Amino acid sequence: MEDFAVGETVRITGTTMTGSVGAVAHVDDKRQKYLVRVSDVTQNYFSADELEHISG
Repeated sequence: MEDFAVGETVRITGTTMTGSVGAVAHVDDKRQKYLVRVSDVTQNYFSADELEHISG
């Protein structure tokens, strides 16, 4: 499970927080989820199909 790396900036495409941009803070290999931090107080777990790479 290495679609996204810790520190990588991603856009959320899933139903929760759609369109938000954040950074991958943790990879949970057991649950196949990525913890994405959007702000100092907002973060959530997402599967790879709920995230997209931001180019540039």
